[in-house]
Amino acid sequence: MDAIGTLFAKLCMGAGLRVHGTAEFHSVIKGYNSIFQIRVAETPVITHSNHYDLVLAFDKETTEEFLRDIVPDGAVIYDPKITEVKRSDIGVFPIPLRDIAKEKAGLDLAKNIVGLGAVLALLDYPIDPLKKMLEKQFGRKGQEIVDKNVAAAQAGYDYAKTNFSKSFGYQLKPIKSEKTFLADGNAITCMGAIKAGVKFVSEYPMTPSSSVLHFMAKHARDYNISVNHVEDEIAAMNMAVGAGWAGVRSMTATSGGGFALMTEAVSLAGMVEAPVVIFEVQRPGPSTGLPTRTGQGDLRQILGAGQGDYPRVIMSPGTHEEAFYMAHEAFNLAETYQCPVIVMSEKYLAEGYVNLPFLDTSYLKVNRGKLLDEKDIQQPFMRYAESADGISPRTIPGMAGGAHTSSSYEHREDGYFTEKRDEVTAMHARRMRKMDTLLAKLPPARLEGKKNADVTLVCWGATYGPATEAIGWLAKENIVANLLHIKYLAPFQPGVRELLETAKHPILIEGNLSAQLGGLIAEKVGVEITDKILDWSGRPFTPDQIALEVLKLIKK
Repeated sequence: MDAIGTLFAKLCMGAGLRVHGTAEFHSVIKGYNSIFQIRVAETPVITHSNHYDLVLAFDKETTEEFLRDIVPDGAVIYDPKITEVKRSDIGVFPIPLRDIAKEKAGLDLAKNIVGLGAVLALLDYPIDPLKKMLEKQFGRKGQEIVDKNVAAAQAGYDYAKTNFSKSFGYQLKPIKSEKTFLADGNAITCMGAIKAGVKFVSEYPMTPSSSVLHFMAKHARDYNISVNHVEDEIAAMNMAVGAGWAGVRSMTATSGGGFALMTEAVSLAGMVEAPVVIFEVQRPGPSTGLPTRTGQGDLRQILGAGQGDYPRVIMSPGTHEEAFYMAHEAFNLAETYQCPVIVMSEKYLAEGYVNLPFLDTSYLKVNRGKLLDEKDIQQPFMRYAESADGISPRTIPGMAGGAHTSSSYEHREDGYFTEKRDEVTAMHARRMRKMDTLLAKLPPARLEGKKNADVTLVCWGATYGPATEAIGWLAKENIVANLLHIKYLAPFQPGVRELLETAKHPILIEGNLSAQLGGLIAEKVGVEITDKILDWSGRPFTPDQIALEVLKLIKK
């Protein structure tokens, strides 16, 4: 499914169109039903939909499950030897996918390529661009494999053209547009990290963050990055902390279960004030939960991770574009404020595909904070010196005159252990003062959409896409809605209180059961949002789902 989904997305991108792709699949090895959804438009697409214009189904389960969600005048391609379709208001296109695959490619696995050829035929799009892509994708496997896949695609295309004279109601037509690139959220996050100058990656794979490790390993030599597949998450976090302490821009990535193992080392980074970046990609819990699904249930875990109070930054992008810029920003924040920075994503964003125009990076700069040059080191060197902004001067190993002690114990300004009341309280307060300094510089929250709206949708993370499109759905019902998307969770983004106090009807949207952002808002700004739309099924929100729930709350 992923192979033909990606191929179709690239075909659309090559036609100048914009795409959004998301995959849903079971975690068990046997597999069961898997799908790859793609939306195509002439303008940017930021979310998926569960209303389908065309379904390509390879098994009975898929055909039956998604048949009801095909829009009137939509269509379904299916194998008549596996199931039958009885619905009169859609186009029905039975194609012997497996038989054609066995005949042309010698194996029924090629039925996906046969189906993709048929899709292009129904959309009245030429087959040649697909042939070129197949040659590129399978070229390393030899010409015989290329020829079989090309033959399978051509056979599917020809069968649909020959046997179904009735044209399908949708066409795929190329348009002129700016050049774009296709990537999932994890890849775009990695691009932001590479642009920021990351040089050390330590990770133990955990779905849905694993492709971070894969992407970094693939490009390690290109960008001179040390990429380490380590034995577990404890090692991954400790190594990343050590690398950050030694002056290297370092990172790790994981999901909730792996982050649970990392937390002692995260608080170690807070104590020794080592810059490090953690990308935490959420999936539903508790425990193993739903490892291949999406969710927003880790916020309280991340907020409370590690023992004691220590400075940390937590932020969450809502779009693929934001994922790039926030990844870059994370490394600057980590070194400026000398603390761990956690970027929270979720499976829906991390593994979802979009194509974007090439991003503007001209203004991006590397900020290493108070990292001293040797000529600026004063003696005796006080690594943890008191300062008004809470940020102390920093050196790295090898700097003449910059030697100092760092350990997990509480310490004095010179780094040596202490238990004296005044020294302990002063050091603790100085560290936490860094968050006050950062808070004063964070961009305030803002409303997207019309002012004085009937409804204000409040969300975080990748719920942004479905919530944004839901505003258009609500407009059709004469409901004016705007959006408050909170991006910085610790320290908590300024301006939220003022916006919520003037909102006519705020409604919280979250992918968890306990409204974790809602609780954080109440704690930080004293505003309780009583109306909530919560989904903990492991499936991402859709725009119409949000719009329908909003209408119910308005009528309540």
